[in-house]
Amino acid sequence: MSAATTEIIARAIIRRNNQILLARQHTKAWSFLPGGHVEPGERVEVALVRELVEELDTEAKITGFVGVVEYGYIEGDITHHELNLVFDVDIADDEPVSQEDHLSFHWLPLNQLAEADVRPGSLKKALLAAGDNQPPFWHPWNS
Repeated sequence: MSAATTEIIARAIIRRNNQILLARQHTKAWSFLPGGHVEPGERVEVALVRELVEELDTEAKITGFVGVVEYGYIEGDITHHELNLVFDVDIADDEPVSQEDHLSFHWLPLNQLAEADVRPGSLKKALLAAGDNQPPFWHPWNS
């Protein structure tokens, strides 16, 4: 089994009327927070705004740091290792439209988050455990 390098991923919590915006690849049944990979030498906040412009063609403003989730999984023969840096974000468009052929976006009521298939699962658990005005969370791999 070969190990991949650690990936840094910037993710956005975008809320509207007690809902959260989620992304889904057309070939997958599960959802995830919008955002994407931080390129080498790129600042995390810059990467997140860039990814949201690429994915949704909307202005984005980071309003706060929420936490970090370290995550690992095996796909094929490769071990993947991620650090997911999560931020609260406001976007200019109330009804963003996917600009990526392989992604769709949907609003999920927050009261349905516990039952939804949102990955990584450790990030979903951290979101469910975190409340308003809580300090940033750190959720290590395999905990």
